Amino acid sequence: MPPRRPQLAGCAWLLALVPLTALADAVPEVTVDAAKQEYRRIHVDVRHAAGPETTAYEVWFSDRPFRSTPDAELHSTVLIGDVSGLARTAPAFDTQDCWSGGLPIHRNADDLPVVARDAGAWSCSLSGMTPGADQWIAVVPVGANGRSTASFEPVMARTDVADERTPEPDTLHITVTLAAVVLAAVALLSYLRFRDVRGGRAGTRHAYVYVAPALIGLTALTFYPIAYGVWLAFTDASQSHLGQENWNGIGNFVTVAASPGILRVGAFTMIWTFTNVAAHVGIGLLLAYTLTRPGIRGSTLYRTVLLLPWAIPGYISVLAWNGMLQPDGLLNAILGTAIDFTATPNAARASVILVNIWLGIPFMMMALSGALQGIPTDMFEAAELEGASRWDQFVRLTLPNLKGTLVPISLLGFIWTFNTFNTIYLMTRGNPYVGFGEPGATDTLITYVFSVAFDYGQYGVAAAWSVALFLLLVGISYVYVKRSGVMELAR
Repeated sequence: MPPRRPQLAGCAWLLALVPLTALADAVPEVTVDAAKQEYRRIHVDVRHAAGPETTAYEVWFSDRPFRSTPDAELHSTVLIGDVSGLARTAPAFDTQDCWSGGLPIHRNADDLPVVARDAGAWSCSLSGMTPGADQWIAVVPVGANGRSTASFEPVMARTDVADERTPEPDTLHITVTLAAVVLAAVALLSYLRFRDVRGGRAGTRHAYVYVAPALIGLTALTFYPIAYGVWLAFTDASQSHLGQENWNGIGNFVTVAASPGILRVGAFTMIWTFTNVAAHVGIGLLLAYTLTRPGIRGSTLYRTVLLLPWAIPGYISVLAWNGMLQPDGLLNAILGTAIDFTATPNAARASVILVNIWLGIPFMMMALSGALQGIPTDMFEAAELEGASRWDQFVRLTLPNLKGTLVPISLLGFIWTFNTFNTIYLMTRGNPYVGFGEPGATDTLITYVFSVAFDYGQYGVAAAWSVALFLLLVGISYVYVKRSGVMELAR
């Protein structure tokens, strides 16, 4: 029987080709979309079926062809993992702007892009590319050990898009208007001075000199910006043509009314505001009443300690709380857990509300302490002689005498809390993600207006939001003051 070694050799060659063929099939397909190139940006689309050993994609680039990663520079990394609990958000830094399924890519707590293992396709806009020069880009699948799990093939790309700088806006009309406003304030003061002279009140000459700087400053820095913001609400002002806006009528207000998620963010704004104000006033009144009772030792020390959250700059306090609420923060270290208190919508909402309550209690406590100390003590002495309990004294004497303070301070607290920005922005930036184009789970109307203006560049729409919110606060304040009867009490 003839030897069968040639057949065995052929089988060996086939077995040797199998892994090479599998490796070749695993090469990511990278295509460059020339139509989406921007200044210093190259848009790449990636198609690849990730194997079980692949844990991430590394994007490498160089100004010359390369066959190994040491000859190139790492641009960014896209992780592979479970995306069910991650939000689709824009990057904090404009270097890894990526998409999957036509939406912004999922991102983890470290702001790194994450794609599902079965996604099959994703795309990125790579920043920092040299304009007018050839670039070679490769997407390398890597495993947990950092080694590539498949071969790669760099593709050549380039961006020839020139830097398009927005021309300087025409601010002549703003300068002229501002000058006219200042001149109007000066003319008003001059006219009032003239009337005083005609009326024989010559001694008021220096009064107008003292008042003039404050009035001109208020007119230029407060009244004029408010009027300009109201005017912007009726224009199509945006980031691309600020200073060259056109009249838009009520179009921006129609956009406001039709904004996605407006009912949800409005409802959370009201929950946020009423919960905070109720807690600020309630807990602040309780602490103030307790510390003003006679016989309390160390009340001054207690007030000083309780005032610290108000004395410390708010952004420092919020950032400290944000760090303590992280999975590796102080609170989890005490509890022995690894809970992300801002990962889910309800947990994030509760976290920002509790932090803001902690920040606002000291002010209410100090304001109400002063009001309590101003209540005559002889009423309470007479009530004790009549056998009234402390609760009866509080309800029938303390609260009625505090009405003149509680009503305005509650109204101010409502307005301040409604307009609060730093707590939510520094803790969650409005996240968690809810839906594309919608406000985040912890966004209030104020933080959402900030996003409309400075994330989307829609200044006209943001100005319309501001006007609408101003009118809303004026209406609520009027109804509150009218129903409380505080004006009649002041008379």
